[in-house]
Amino acid sequence: MKRWLCAALILALLTSAGALAAPELSGKLVKAAKSAVGYLASGEYERLVTLLPFSGVAPGAAEWERFARNYDAISKGGKPVAYWKGGCWNIAVPVSGGDDAEALMLLSEDGSTFTGYRYATWSQVKDEYRDSDETYD
Repeated sequence: MKRWLCAALILALLTSAGALAAPELSGKLVKAAKSAVGYLASGEYERLVTLLPFSGVAPGAAEWERFARNYDAISKGGKPVAYWKGGCWNIAVPVSGGDDAEALMLLSEDGSTFTGYRYATWSQVKDEYRDSDETYD
């Protein structure tokens, strides 16, 4: 009986560990995130609506235009990084350089579609990236 309980416990732990693992991140999402910064920089907000594969309701052009005001300056963007944190992939693309660099964060729960977005500083990104077990760069 003890062996059976131990085996059942081990199986349950293995099953739950697999459920907590990050889904595979699509390289297409990372490329789309990098392209998004270019469209933000050029004010092509309608292109963002069609470029970014959001699950559910996607932000509209007017929402992207309002969101772009969060940034001091937006250049073409640098090298994106991605990390698993908070139950989703956080794909960060720098939108400016220097010590006060800012980033566009696009979020994905399934690794193949976006589920959200947010503003971040690059120092926040580096801290979160460093603390993550699963990374993509």
